[in-house]
Amino acid sequence: MDTQLDERSDESVEEMLHHDMYSPEELARLLDIPLETVQRAAMHGQLKAYIVDHHIIAIRRANVIDWLNRAPR
Repeated sequence: MDTQLDERSDESVEEMLHHDMYSPEELARLLDIPLETVQRAAMHGQLKAYIVDHHIIAIRRANVIDWLNRAPR
């Protein structure tokens, strides 16, 4: 995993809102949803993510916004 993403684990939610990329763990924390929800959406292609050998590496903020906008209400 990207060391920059690893080093950000102690950031506040407010600080995280300004990033362009998120780890699955950061995104789950930011959205207050289970990590499994993020992982499942990425692995099923509902949430675009950088995936290498079945490991979700990073998720772009623009893709998160798109995913949220497409979510059922």
